[in-house]
Amino acid sequence: MIRELHRRYDPDTSKEAAASIISKRTLLQEDVLNYAFDQGSNGFTDEQLSKAFNCSGSTYRTRRAELTARGLIVPTQRRARLASGRSAVVWVHKDYQ
Repeated sequence: MIRELHRRYDPDTSKEAAASIISKRTLLQEDVLNYAFDQGSNGFTDEQLSKAFNCSGSTYRTRRAELTARGLIVPTQRRARLASGRSAVVWVHKDYQ
Protein backbone atom coordinates (compact mmCIF):
# COMPACT_ATOMS: atom_id res chain seq x y z
CA MET A 1 0.00 0.00 0.00
CA ILE A 2 1.30 3.42 -0.96
CA ARG A 3 0.75 6.02 1.73
CA GLU A 4 -0.89 9.34 0.95
CA LEU A 5 1.47 12.21 0.19
CA HIS A 6 -0.94 14.93 1.25
CA ARG A 7 -3.08 15.88 4.23
CA ARG A 8 -6.84 15.39 4.15
CA TYR A 9 -7.54 19.13 4.15
CA ASP A 10 -4.91 20.18 1.61
CA PRO A 11 -6.16 22.11 -1.43
CA ASP A 12 -6.97 20.17 -4.59
CA THR A 13 -3.74 21.32 -6.24
CA SER A 14 -1.73 19.60 -3.50
CA LYS A 15 -3.75 16.44 -3.92
CA GLU A 16 -3.22 16.52 -7.69
CA ALA A 17 0.53 17.00 -7.23
CA ALA A 18 0.65 14.09 -4.78
CA ALA A 19 -1.28 11.88 -7.20
CA SER A 20 1.20 12.65 -9.99
CA ILE A 21 4.11 11.71 -7.73
CA ILE A 22 2.43 8.46 -6.72
CA SER A 23 1.82 7.56 -10.37
CA LYS A 24 5.43 8.30 -11.33
CA ARG A 25 6.73 6.42 -8.28
CA THR A 26 4.60 3.38 -9.16
CA LEU A 27 5.89 3.37 -12.74
CA LEU A 28 9.48 3.63 -11.53
CA GLN A 29 8.90 0.77 -9.09
CA GLU A 30 7.61 -1.31 -11.99
CA ASP A 31 10.76 -0.47 -13.97
CA VAL A 32 12.97 -1.51 -11.05
CA LEU A 33 11.03 -4.72 -10.47
CA ASN A 34 11.33 -5.65 -14.16
CA TYR A 35 15.05 -4.86 -14.09
CA ALA A 36 15.50 -7.07 -11.02
CA PHE A 37 13.64 -9.92 -12.71
CA ASP A 38 15.74 -9.54 -15.87
CA GLN A 39 18.96 -9.80 -13.82
CA GLY A 40 17.88 -13.21 -12.58
CA SER A 41 20.00 -14.95 -9.98
CA ASN A 42 23.00 -12.73 -10.84
CA GLY A 43 21.26 -9.87 -9.09
CA PHE A 44 22.45 -6.27 -9.02
CA THR A 45 23.83 -3.55 -6.79
CA ASP A 46 22.28 -0.13 -6.38
CA GLU A 47 25.18 1.24 -8.41
CA GLN A 48 24.35 -1.12 -11.29
CA LEU A 49 20.69 -0.18 -10.99
CA SER A 50 21.49 3.54 -11.28
CA LYS A 51 23.74 2.91 -14.28
CA ALA A 52 21.07 0.82 -15.99
CA PHE A 53 18.66 3.75 -15.81
CA ASN A 54 21.32 6.40 -16.43
CA CYS A 55 20.50 8.09 -13.13
CA SER A 56 23.12 9.28 -10.66
CA GLY A 57 20.71 10.23 -7.86
CA SER A 58 18.77 8.15 -5.38
CA THR A 59 15.57 7.90 -7.44
CA TYR A 60 15.92 4.25 -8.40
CA ARG A 61 17.67 3.23 -5.18
CA THR A 62 14.68 4.62 -3.25
CA ARG A 63 12.25 2.68 -5.46
CA ARG A 64 14.34 -0.47 -4.82
CA ALA A 65 14.12 0.21 -1.08
CA GLU A 66 10.33 0.55 -1.32
CA LEU A 67 10.13 -2.75 -3.17
CA THR A 68 12.44 -4.33 -0.59
CA ALA A 69 10.10 -3.16 2.17
CA ARG A 70 7.28 -4.95 0.33
CA GLY A 71 9.35 -8.14 0.03
CA LEU A 72 9.52 -8.02 -3.78
CA ILE A 73 13.28 -7.46 -3.94
CA VAL A 74 15.49 -9.19 -1.39
CA PRO A 75 19.12 -8.90 -0.32
CA THR A 76 21.46 -11.80 -0.91
CA GLN A 77 24.44 -12.79 1.22
CA ARG A 78 26.68 -11.79 -1.69
CA ARG A 79 28.58 -8.53 -1.99
CA ALA A 80 30.01 -6.86 -5.08
CA ARG A 81 32.84 -4.36 -5.39
CA LEU A 82 31.75 -0.84 -6.38
CA ALA A 83 33.71 1.58 -8.55
CA SER A 84 34.74 3.32 -5.31
CA GLY A 85 36.30 0.09 -4.05
CA ARG A 86 33.70 -0.40 -1.33
CA SER A 87 31.46 -3.45 -1.27
CA ALA A 88 27.71 -3.38 -1.77
CA VAL A 89 24.76 -5.69 -1.25
CA VAL A 90 23.66 -7.72 -4.25
CA TRP A 91 19.86 -7.62 -4.57
CA VAL A 92 17.59 -10.07 -6.43
CA HIS A 93 13.94 -10.31 -7.40
CA LYS A 94 12.09 -12.44 -4.81
CA ASP A 95 11.62 -15.19 -7.43
CA TYR A 96 15.41 -15.67 -7.52
CA GLN A 97 16.20 -15.79 -3.80
